[in-house]
Amino acid sequence: MDKQARKSSLISVIITTIAVVFIFLSGIQMLLVSIFTNKSTSQSYGENCTEIAKAYSTMLTSRMNMYFREIRYYVDSDVTQSMDIEKIIEWMCAKNDRKSANIDAMYFCTLDGKAYRDDRTVRDFSNEEFFKAIAIDGNYEYVSNPKMDEVIKKPVFYVAHVVIVNEKKLGIFAGVYPLSSIQKIVSNTELGETGSAWLLSGDGKVIMYPEPGYTMKTNFLKDLSSDHADMRQIVNNMVARKTGSGWIKSLSTGKKQYVTYVPVHNTPWSLGFNIAESQIYSAGHAIRNIMLISFGVIAIVLPAITALVLFNLLNPLKKVEKAIDEIASGNANLTKRITVSSNNEIGTIVLGFNKFTEKLQSIVSELKKSQVTLSKAGEILSETTDNSANAIESIKNSIVETTSGINEQTNGITDTSAAVNEIAANINALEKMITTQSSGVTEASSAVEEMIGNIDSVNNTVEKMVGSFNILADSAKDGYQKQSDVNKMILKIEEDSKLLLEANAIIANIAAQTNMLAMNAAIEAAHAGEAGKGFSVVSDEIRKLSENSSLQSRSIGERLSRIRNSIENVVSASKQTSAAFNTVTNGIKDTDELVQLILNAMKEQKQGSKQIIETLHTMNNSTFEVTTASKEMSEGNSLILERVGNLKSSATKMQDFINSMEEKAELIDKSSSELIDISTKVSDTISQIGSQIDQFEV
Repeated sequence: MDKQARKSSLISVIITTIAVVFIFLSGIQMLLVSIFTNKSTSQSYGENCTEIAKAYSTMLTSRMNMYFREIRYYVDSDVTQSMDIEKIIEWMCAKNDRKSANIDAMYFCTLDGKAYRDDRTVRDFSNEEFFKAIAIDGNYEYVSNPKMDEVIKKPVFYVAHVVIVNEKKLGIFAGVYPLSSIQKIVSNTELGETGSAWLLSGDGKVIMYPEPGYTMKTNFLKDLSSDHADMRQIVNNMVARKTGSGWIKSLSTGKKQYVTYVPVHNTPWSLGFNIAESQIYSAGHAIRNIMLISFGVIAIVLPAITALVLFNLLNPLKKVEKAIDEIASGNANLTKRITVSSNNEIGTIVLGFNKFTEKLQSIVSELKKSQVTLSKAGEILSETTDNSANAIESIKNSIVETTSGINEQTNGITDTSAAVNEIAANINALEKMITTQSSGVTEASSAVEEMIGNIDSVNNTVEKMVGSFNILADSAKDGYQKQSDVNKMILKIEEDSKLLLEANAIIANIAAQTNMLAMNAAIEAAHAGEAGKGFSVVSDEIRKLSENSSLQSRSIGERLSRIRNSIENVVSASKQTSAAFNTVTNGIKDTDELVQLILNAMKEQKQGSKQIIETLHTMNNSTFEVTTASKEMSEGNSLILERVGNLKSSATKMQDFINSMEEKAELIDKSSSELIDISTKVSDTISQIGSQIDQFEV
């Protein structure tokens, strides 16, 4: 960036900063003023609109009072004092041509709801709103909500008044008024440029509305959609005959509107005014426009004035800039000074620049004096550095030769030490092998001796087992023989039990026959009569004996059956026992043969073990002699290793000393090189300082 661009950027930064601060503060001011103005205007306008709406409502009330006076003309007539309904109706019909121009038709309603029109037609008004309000609810006068008249086919409303004579109700006079007269009054009512009036009946039906398509067609209580909840709330308040205001969206355009509403007295109606948002906030918008214009003017004038002032204030800095350019270029003349003409902060900066230049002139003068001294010192430093470098190079060559000789000596000692260590390792390995072999031979001898003892023990055990197996075989044979005898006895018992069962069957048969004989004897005794009584007693005893015999026979038979079953079980078990004895006998024979084989093998193993132990004793003696010789070799080798280690340690120390000398020599050489570089740099720096200082004119 060039000088002009830098100077322009300073002015631009200052102007931009002032402009941003001005725009920010002006925007906040405009926002606050707009909010306060709109709020104040809205509140004031709302109060004024409410008062205006009340005034128009009073005007409509006055119109209703005029209509009531026209009805009272009929109510207060002399004919009503006669209390003759027919005369009253006749008089009303006679006045048809002379009634008020505001009235379309007049009715006289009796208390039963029958309505007589002034054109002599009769209708039933018992369900009419005004009739219920006066005849049932007890009102004296009433204005009904609008409806379509069936006779004249246009919207009308009824103004009704009760007729009371001597505190007795005779009927009701009701005038039919065209709704168009009220609609015309409301439609001609305006408030400002956009404010328009509208009228709502007590049941929510629209009497008059400024937007097309709603008048006498829409009921705001029933027909408004959920999108117009704000309007529905206002309609509820109007039907409840409240006074108030609020914001709504236009039913057709959707724009915001301010609504103020008041009830119309002596009627169930409410009067409302719709005012566009632009009209409410017109004063605030005008103030905002004025502020925008003034803001635009200030935004143009302020930067221009600021730029002019800044240009005049920053003009002295041009001289500073020119002086600095002269110092920075050419021979840097430090004798130049700037003339001060302004007595402000910029003038102070110029004075400070003159003081700085004077101080710099003094410093550069001293530097020029020191330049000569530095040049001489640099030459001496360069010569000293060269001499030191030559001496260090000689020391390095001597150290290299000494290091070479020591390295050859160290390599020889290392080779010798490695060979001795290898011999020592072999001797140690041999000694370990001999020791291991000796231990193995000793352990083998002990194991073989222990094995011989175990073999003897096994032989004794096997011999005992052979004797035990012989006894067991004899016992098994004896048990098998006895089991065979038992089996024979059991079979004999089984045959005897069969004979007992047969005998018990014969006894049971005899008992049955005896019982038959006893029964026959009893029958014959009964035939004999008195003479057969003794025989009858004998037959009874025989019969009882027969029955007891039968019972005992059955009991014996059951017990014999159980005994027979037990015998059969014993026979089955005896057969299994015999088979088991036979199996045991065969197993004992097989086991005895195996034991004989083991006994023979143990005898052969014992003979072989004796031969092995003799051989192991011989090996143990030889191993002892080898171990002794190995220990003597190991002791001699240790002494050699100790001497070689001492020699190697001395060589290592000498090598470390030489290495240390070499490292120090390298450090000295490095320092010497750095010193040479420093000397060169110092010389170059002195030359550069001299050339730079020579540019200043002091």
